[in-house]
Amino acid sequence: MTTQIPDFPARPVPGPIPPWAFPTGVEGRIEGGPATLRCDLPGRRLAAVRLVLNAGAGREPGGLDGVATLAARTLLEGTEPGGGTALTAAFERLGASMHASADLTALRIALDAPVTRLGAALELLAEVVRAPALADADVRRLVRERLEEIAQEDADPGSRAMRELRARLFPEGTRPARPTGGSPASVEGLTGADVRGFFGAAVPAEATAVIAGDLSGVDTEAALARAFDGWKATAEPLPDADTALPTPGPRLVIVDRPGSVQSYLTIGHGVPGRGHADWASLAVACHVLGGGLTSRLNALLREEKGYTYGMRAGLLRMRHCGVFVAQGAVHTEVTADAVGDALGALRSVLDGVGDGECRASVSALADRAPTEYETSRSVAAELADAAAAGLGAGYPRRYLDELRAVTPDGVVRAYAEHVSQDALTVVTVGDAAKIRGPLEELGWAGVTVAEG
Repeated sequence: MTTQIPDFPARPVPGPIPPWAFPTGVEGRIEGGPATLRCDLPGRRLAAVRLVLNAGAGREPGGLDGVATLAARTLLEGTEPGGGTALTAAFERLGASMHASADLTALRIALDAPVTRLGAALELLAEVVRAPALADADVRRLVRERLEEIAQEDADPGSRAMRELRARLFPEGTRPARPTGGSPASVEGLTGADVRGFFGAAVPAEATAVIAGDLSGVDTEAALARAFDGWKATAEPLPDADTALPTPGPRLVIVDRPGSVQSYLTIGHGVPGRGHADWASLAVACHVLGGGLTSRLNALLREEKGYTYGMRAGLLRMRHCGVFVAQGAVHTEVTADAVGDALGALRSVLDGVGDGECRASVSALADRAPTEYETSRSVAAELADAAAAGLGAGYPRRYLDELRAVTPDGVVRAYAEHVSQDALTVVTVGDAAKIRGPLEELGWAGVTVAEG
């Protein structure tokens, strides 16, 4: 007897990735106030508001390093001295939350609220922006907290390496060369008057308010106009942003950490900013080098040599420029070998990028966008970041289009033009007594030792 084998349906296979474009918004402006961008995302019932002020650390007056970060944190205390707990509770009653931070480019305020309570949450946010307390006692407490935080940052080898990289890449004395959140000496000297003067100098007309979410039936322009009516600058204008550019190496710096069992490597080079036509190609080059476990740095230093648990490469975004960065921790005894092999892997891009390698990197960067920007928070944050950098509301969509158009030849050309292999800056946080000799024997550049 013959057994009848049933027919099974064919195994499903992935279909083509459906086309997706970054959401666009409707631009506007509040009279005498910030520019606005309304981005309607049907079904996203949590509205995300991102207010970016042209008051980043790059515009801090001389001697006040860290005042932008401190101003952002003191805003969260609200309109009354010591009112942080009450302000948080007021937002929580609306199902909302508020956060604030500062970087070199901007002071950023984030509000998340249910669409049904957006108006009330915006009014509460605007009360804080229009008349923050910025009280002396709150500033003194936050100064103490910031000093403790700096100590923690310095104890982390990755943070310490990035601080040293910026100090070496950018010209000495320029604002980009110094820590964004200030040094212990600068932060300790900050006062309530400094914070009030800095925030009061923020010009509303230079700000941008982005709202993303399901905004059907919501008059966001009217809500924003009501909220920010009466917001005015109250102090002298801030100085122009410090736009010092990175300088070329070669440099090899050891940040001494006696007794460290690992060395943290950070390799950097200045590149043009995001507005440059080669930014997308440089992003693909970074992914080829350190975007995953199969990338070149990981294939060599992790899989073949066993020096590290992982390396990564990427682009640091600033308003006026970018920085190519490759980094990761390696065992102390193989530090010099790891540096030599890492430099070799970085140089390998000049010998070519395969078509499959390029396509895989483009796919990893561009095809993940629908999930990466699934929420109103992520969309609003990206649009606000583009506004803060002066790139315009269409930049996120344009960048994804540029990514999809990247070619292997374009990657090699852009990388060769903007990342000189003979002018890199290498920072190693580790035990100088153990790693200095081997690094000097490497012969790549003269070795400088800095205090840990």
